[in-house]
Amino acid sequence: MITRKIALAVVTIAALSPAISNASPEKVSVKACASAFASSIAAPGTSAPGYKLAYRGSFGSTVSDFYPTDFTFTLEAHDPKTGLAIARAVCSTNSRGTVTAISAVPLDAKATLAARN
Repeated sequence: MITRKIALAVVTIAALSPAISNASPEKVSVKACASAFASSIAAPGTSAPGYKLAYRGSFGSTVSDFYPTDFTFTLEAHDPKTGLAIARAVCSTNSRGTVTAISAVPLDAKATLAARN
């Protein structure tokens, strides 16, 4: 009886820990993609440029945060002075937030600035 109560407590804590710590796999993935994108548009031999991430994804923890999910994001860089798009890419991550693919998208292609999973 005591073992069942302890097991239930451990499972409950394990299930709630991502919600309590606000650790969203989607947020980890988009940050990894943003970093990879910034590095990909840097001039050869220079470090990645500074960037500000404007991401409007799902907020808070959901049941889907507990299941492994791959994510794909469309990223777009804008010139800070003019506001015009200077680069665009599609980035994919695995369930651990590791970038698996990043590819440039021509600027004249229609952007779909949304996260897909």
